[in-house]
Amino acid sequence: MSLARTLGIETSCDETAVAVLAGDGSVEVNLLASQAQLHAAFGGVVPELASREHLAALPWLVERALAEARAPLELVGVTAGPGLIGALLVGVRFAAAFAWARRMPMVAVDHLDGHLVSPLLDLGGAPARPIPDPTLALVASGGHSSWYLLAADGTSSRLNRTRDDAAGEAFDKLAQALGLAYPGGPVVDRLARAGDPGRFALPHPRIRDDSLDFSFSGLKSAAIRWVREAGLRGAPDGETPQEVRDLLAGFEETVVELLLAPLATLVARHRPVLLAASGGVAANTLLRRRLLERGAELGLDVRLPPPALTTDNAAMIARAGQLAFARGSRDDPRRLDAHSRQSWQPPGTRRDRATVQ
Repeated sequence: MSLARTLGIETSCDETAVAVLAGDGSVEVNLLASQAQLHAAFGGVVPELASREHLAALPWLVERALAEARAPLELVGVTAGPGLIGALLVGVRFAAAFAWARRMPMVAVDHLDGHLVSPLLDLGGAPARPIPDPTLALVASGGHSSWYLLAADGTSSRLNRTRDDAAGEAFDKLAQALGLAYPGGPVVDRLARAGDPGRFALPHPRIRDDSLDFSFSGLKSAAIRWVREAGLRGAPDGETPQEVRDLLAGFEETVVELLLAPLATLVARHRPVLLAASGGVAANTLLRRRLLERGAELGLDVRLPPPALTTDNAAMIARAGQLAFARGSRDDPRRLDAHSRQSWQPPGTRRDRATVQ
C-alpha cells in the first residue's frame, strides 16, 4: 500500500534529524546533525545548548532534504514528545510553519512510535516491511525501557515499563563514574567484549508485584559503589584495567538478562509472530545476539533495526507519521504543541492515533 510521501523531523533530544520517505516507506533521504561531541564535555545533554543547536541545524537540513527528495512531499511528521521541551518545541514550531506555509497536512508523532517501527525500515532503498500482527517489541534507550505489543496499523499498547532508570541511562551513568567517554553505551559495549561477566556478583533487582516492570537503579548504584570503593577508573582502549572490563561485562550481562526476563511470559500471553527491538540499547552487541538466540528458542523471527536507526532519527518519525496519517490522524499546525512527558499512554492502554493529547 502506498502512503503519503513524508518529511520527518526529529529534535527530541540532542540529534537534529530530517528524513524523506517515499510512499512505500523506502528511505530516500536520512540526514543527521549530531551534538554528541558538544555535550561530551558536560557528561550529558545540556537542554539549552541542545535547543540552540537544533535552531541552527534544522533549517539547512530541511533545505538539503528538499533538494535531495525525488518527488514533491505530501505530509509532514514531527516528534511532539516525549523529550526535552525546548528541543521538541524547535522541531514542532518549524514543522508547523513549514506545513502551514505549504498548505500541507501534518501529524504529531510520539517518539516511541517511531522507535517501534524502526526495525521494519531499510537503509538500502527497499520498501518498509509491513508490521506482522501482533509484534512483540522492546524499546530500550537512554530514557525508556518497555515492552510493547504492536499491531499492523502501527498502534501499540505498552506491556511494562521501568520504574526508575532506563537501561541506556544506567550504562551512561556507570561509564561516567568510571571516567569513560560520553555517550557511555557504545564504550561499555566495546570494553565489555574483553571482559569476564562472571567476576563480579551484581544484584538482579525484581519488582515485587505482577507487573513485569523493570528496575535498574539498584544495579546501577551497586556497580557505582563498587567503582568508588575499589578506586576503579577507565582509560583509553588498550589501557583500561581488566577489572574495569570485567565489571562492565558483568553489568552489561545483567542489564540484558533483566531486559529479556519478561520475554517468555509475554510470548505466552500474547502469542506474537515477530520479536523486535529498537532504541539506542538495541545497538548493543550482547542484546542483539541474545534476542536472536531467544527468538530461535521460541520459534519466532526477530527483526532488529540497522545500527544507524537505533539512535534518534527522522526516518522512523516519518514512517510513524505515514502510518498515523493512514489511520486518519491530522494535526492543526496553528494549535500543535510539544509535550515533554509520555503521560498520554498509561500501561496497557492502546493508542488509536499518534497525535499527542
